[in-house]
Amino acid sequence: MERIKQMNLKRALFTIALLHITAAIILSAFSFWGCMQANAAIAPQSFSLEFLFDDYTDPVTVAKEPAATDTSLMLVQIISILQIILPVFICILSLLSTASMFYRLKLKEPLEALTKGARHMMDNDLDFTVTATSEDELGQLCTAFETMRKALLENNRQLWKQAEERKRLNAAFSHNLRNPVTVLKGATKLAQKSIHDNNALTAQLAAQLSLMENYTDRIARYIEAMSSIHTLEEMPLAQQAANWDALTGELEHAIHLIALNSGKQIRFEAICPSCLQEAKTRPILIDSSVLFQVMENLVANALRFAREKISVFCSIKDNMFLLSVSDDGCGFPAAFIRNGIRPFQTGITDIENTGHFGMGLYTCALLARKHGGDIEISNAPSGAVVSVSLEIKGT
Repeated sequence: MERIKQMNLKRALFTIALLHITAAIILSAFSFWGCMQANAAIAPQSFSLEFLFDDYTDPVTVAKEPAATDTSLMLVQIISILQIILPVFICILSLLSTASMFYRLKLKEPLEALTKGARHMMDNDLDFTVTATSEDELGQLCTAFETMRKALLENNRQLWKQAEERKRLNAAFSHNLRNPVTVLKGATKLAQKSIHDNNALTAQLAAQLSLMENYTDRIARYIEAMSSIHTLEEMPLAQQAANWDALTGELEHAIHLIALNSGKQIRFEAICPSCLQEAKTRPILIDSSVLFQVMENLVANALRFAREKISVFCSIKDNMFLLSVSDDGCGFPAAFIRNGIRPFQTGITDIENTGHFGMGLYTCALLARKHGGDIEISNAPSGAVVSVSLEIKGT
């Protein structure tokens, strides 16, 4: 049987039919011969009587047939009919057995597998396997079906991955635009307040307008960069020369603008390393847009969870720009620290769990690692602490 299973359909059908036809011929011959023997046994037989007349005359034998009974005649007729019907019945039975055996050996398993696989596909379920039990035409069809299933599964995974990447990208895009817009709003309010109080100085307005111009240029560059990439990992870096005092001054000013209406105290500290104390005009190479984006995300998160104050500390050590933001809130949950930073983690605490995408820390981690640094989250006795390092040159 196993040998027949491995044959192609045409050869298997011919082999099964030949076996059954041969068996049908043999059985038909036996049935015909058996009926003839039965008729011979049941039909009336002749018998002989021997008469002796004298010692000189040969005996005379007279043959006589016994009288046929109604029962014997009926049996003979039945056997005669069976002698014709049995071979026909055996041939029909042979055809049915051929079809049944061919279906059971060659068609049943692959058709069931294909039907089951089709049902899974109609239910949008590709987590199954179609196994070919032979190398015939249906086995090749099962193999082709399995190949198609794997291709569909891979395509679905790619589509799902692209959808997730697009979701991450859109969430990061929306999230990271919020902080520059907040800074612009703060600068606009300060400028309006200065004009309203009639104490606007040309230098102050120029500074505010310059800040607005810088942030609008940054937003334009960010929109252009985000529209040309497919994943966050493709975000380009542009390290440019920056002066330590000017850079930290802009950081401090931006932080105060972000926290303008928060009602919380901001402590900013920038420790100039000895290598820059000697020549403060000596530039360092850093992507300032990445630095500001990281800082804005960390400060915005700290303001959400701080009770009264946050602290921002920056310095340079071993060609790494160090930025640390801490708050006096309830800190990170143990599960958050244990699981690490992942996208779409909202509700770090029970204070606030709406209106945020859960992309702030994840974006900071991604940008820091892309800039050759890293990020670390921890809890201090006073609250949460996030430390970020960015690789720089020129120190």
